[in-house]
Amino acid sequence: MSDTDSEVIDNKERLGLTFHRTFSLMRSAVSQIIRAAEEVELKGGNKLDQKSIKELSSLGSIYMQAMPRYARGAGLLNSKNFLTVFGKYVLKYDPLLDQVGTQWLMHYHLSAPRGPGALFWNEVTSKRFFPGSTFSAEDVSNDISELMVSKSEKKVYPNPNGVRSTTTIFLGTYTKIECLGKMHILKDLQNGRYRVQEPVQIPVWAFGYALLGYWNAYYPGRISVGLDTLQGSNFAKILMIGKDELDNMLQVLQEAHYVEVHRTSTPHQIYLLRPNGEPLLGKLYGAD
Repeated sequence: MSDTDSEVIDNKERLGLTFHRTFSLMRSAVSQIIRAAEEVELKGGNKLDQKSIKELSSLGSIYMQAMPRYARGAGLLNSKNFLTVFGKYVLKYDPLLDQVGTQWLMHYHLSAPRGPGALFWNEVTSKRFFPGSTFSAEDVSNDISELMVSKSEKKVYPNPNGVRSTTTIFLGTYTKIECLGKMHILKDLQNGRYRVQEPVQIPVWAFGYALLGYWNAYYPGRISVGLDTLQGSNFAKILMIGKDELDNMLQVLQEAHYVEVHRTSTPHQIYLLRPNGEPLLGKLYGAD
């Protein structure tokens, strides 16, 4: 576990195709999950389990299975079902998961190429989520099917019903306000068509926290990376930020002494000065 609380997850340990049990990510339900996780830990230091969820929440049986998985995929619980540092800050300062910074970090964890979310989540967001893009639900289903075939040793197509339900929950997660719709990434054009909008920009402190997590996953032990490498990375695609936005955010992080950007010679380099991301959460939630 790094100081950013981001785990580098083996593909076999990531969420599966139908982890959602046909439900989109519901913030109110995930909120109950992290509240229950805190209560369980406070009582005896135990991890959250199905019995505890039943006792400490009002969730139905299928939600009880799906929402802890969403909480893990969104970086609020770790792989052992304990609250992460991010989860603890959210529970204390944004228990309804309503702030756009919270939702961006949940989106980041779900989409991170080496994070806890399902493989298809990264595939679709990095391929489809850029402003002005339009696509159909069928396009997303095809993306998911092709990915699953490519990862299957026997090259067998997944169950079509499972793919369709997964497509529905994925799209619903970004179009419904009770899910992650506050970021305004995706607009439902009806008739199975969707358009990617200019989203609400990720807050700089959330960006910084995600950057440290990405650095830990892709550049462990390195003190610098090329600026061009980051600009063209999956990271920039996931957060839907262009070159100018990236430069502006790195400038703020440089002023806060988290990174240093060297542009005196090419290739330009970003140096990591402070690996501890928790203070960035403090800044995001006004706790520092």
